[in-house]
Amino acid sequence: MRSQSATITITRAVTVAAGVFAPGHLGELTQYLPFELVDDILAQTKTVQRRLRDLPSRVGVYFLLALGMYPGWAMPGSGPS
Repeated sequence: MRSQSATITITRAVTVAAGVFAPGHLGELTQYLPFELVDDILAQTKTVQRRLRDLPSRVGVYFLLALGMYPGWAMPGSGPS
C-alpha cells in the first residue's frame, strides 16, 4: 500500500497601501507589520497626523522600527561604508 499525503493550498488577501506609501517604498517591514496594524495603533493612541505631510505618522513608525533594528545607523557616519 502506498501512503498518500494530502496537500492543501492556502491563499489570503493582503491589503497594501498605494503610491509612495506602498510596501516597496516603505520597505520589507510592511510584510511583517501590516500598515493596517500601524494605523490602528496610531488611532488608538491618538497620534495620527491631522493633515497629510511629507512624512506621515505611519512612515515615522516604520522609520523608528528600522532604527531599532539597526541602532548603529542612527549616528551620522556609523552606517555601512
